[in-house]
Amino acid sequence: MRLKPKSTTKNPKALLYKRFIGLEKSVNLNIVYNTVIDGLFWTFDNLTLEFTQVESSALPQGATIVQIQAFSSVLNYQGTYFRYNDLNGWEKITDLANNVTLLSASFNNVAKYQVNKYYFVGSFDYVIKGSIEGTTAQYIKGNIIPLTSLNIKHYDDDIKLSADDLVVIDGHLYSVENPETVIKQLPKPFYIYFATLNNIL
Repeated sequence: MRLKPKSTTKNPKALLYKRFIGLEKSVNLNIVYNTVIDGLFWTFDNLTLEFTQVESSALPQGATIVQIQAFSSVLNYQGTYFRYNDLNGWEKITDLANNVTLLSASFNNVAKYQVNKYYFVGSFDYVIKGSIEGTTAQYIKGNIIPLTSLNIKHYDDDIKLSADDLVVIDGHLYSVENPETVIKQLPKPFYIYFATLNNIL
């Protein structure tokens, strides 16, 4: 029986950065936060800055459900940051600099990406799938920028790539597009993750 590979090649580690999730008042149940690790549902009150647990049966049919990963999802409301863990529940992050690594420490803001809104989640091994495509762009006359695009594959179940995420590989900044999960059976199921990375810087 083949086992799922835990690491891949000698490529430099890919560093994943996710955007802070903006909190909105959700007492009216239009927006509900679902902590994935325990399956609980929460509302947020912007007056008391507290989360209240609600039953899944009380959710209206059109409610927007935002999934929250324990430890790795950081929520922001007007400069106040929150994180969930399954031991202590919701915790307020008072000293952001010592608890969260921001992307803005490495890069300046780039076009639509405000890198001070991104924080470090973790690193992972990957394999480049296919060829690396390269082209050039000229957004400002005379300023020709080389752009590269590559498809990657990884096996890390703890890394959840989303379309809003940024990845740093070997000092280069990439945006994540077209994340995809493939399930294989050998005989137990395991997951293989694919994504396209487009070079920003």
